[in-house]
Amino acid sequence: GYWSEVDKMVVNPLDGPLGNESSGLENKTIIVTTILESPYVMMKKNHEMLEGNDRYEGYCVDLATEIAKHCGFKYKLTIVGDGKYGARDADTKIWNGMVGELVYG
Repeated sequence: GYWSEVDKMVVNPLDGPLGNESSGLENKTIIVTTILESPYVMMKKNHEMLEGNDRYEGYCVDLATEIAKHCGFKYKLTIVGDGKYGARDADTKIWNGMVGELVYG
C-alpha cells in the first residue's frame, strides 16, 4: 500500500497478511525511522566506535530487534535529521520530522 494526501492510506489487498502464510518480510531489510528519545532510543556511550544498529539502545531498539528475530527480517535504524516527531506547516502544507520521512521518503 501507500499514502495519498487525497485518499489517505491506500491498501493493496495483495499486500495484506495471508492468514497463516508468511508475512512477506522474511530476508528483507526495512528502514525504521525514529528520533532520539530516552528511554526509547538512545545513543550508546561508545557509539562512535560502533556501526549500524549497534550504536543505539533503548526499549524501542530492543523491541525492534525481537520483532525482527521473530518475523525473520532485518532492519536499519535511521534517526530523522530534524529530531522531530512531525508536524504539518500550515502555510506550505509540508510535513517535517518522522511523519515527513514517511510521507516523502
